[in-house]
Amino acid sequence: MKYSLWYILLFFLIACKSNNLNKTAIQSPEKQIFNLDNCPEVLRGNSQCSLEIIPNTTLIIKQDEFQNTYIEIEKGEKTIIKYELKKNELTNTADSQHTELIYFEIDNNCKSLSLSDEELQTVKMMYGRLCYCKGSSGYFKVTQGKLTYMNKDNEMSIKLNFKVGKIPQLITEINETIKLI
Repeated sequence: MKYSLWYILLFFLIACKSNNLNKTAIQSPEKQIFNLDNCPEVLRGNSQCSLEIIPNTTLIIKQDEFQNTYIEIEKGEKTIIKYELKKNELTNTADSQHTELIYFEIDNNCKSLSLSDEELQTVKMMYGRLCYCKGSSGYFKVTQGKLTYMNKDNEMSIKLNFKVGKIPQLITEINETIKLI
């Protein structure tokens, strides 16, 4: 009888779920996540893309003992924008995961921004390529490209064209406009 009660309690904990989630955006006091339909055309149907807005944070760029660059997100006075492309894994294939990321930070009250090339480092723009790709996986500073950012009337627009040296990229362009919650 004692075990029956535990199983019943466990069943209710697992069975409970919220029915009022917005399918295009997930919101919490810390961040907003938007699932996007505009993945690069070459990967359409074979990947998922999302945009995450993380307010009151800052992007910390670090290097490990092997001189590999990595990032950390800490509490701060900026807003981090994170774009993620996640390629669907191949079934029955080891090491087929492939994710590409773009990070940059802006002032919390920033309404518009236009930067190019070396100026992209004023917003600490970083490109991440995480895969089983010998010699071309990791985080890299973005110093070639053009960013246009606007935040007006609860609508955020990001246009970015960029290149990261000799690293192969699936993402070279972002052109997104989202309604903020």
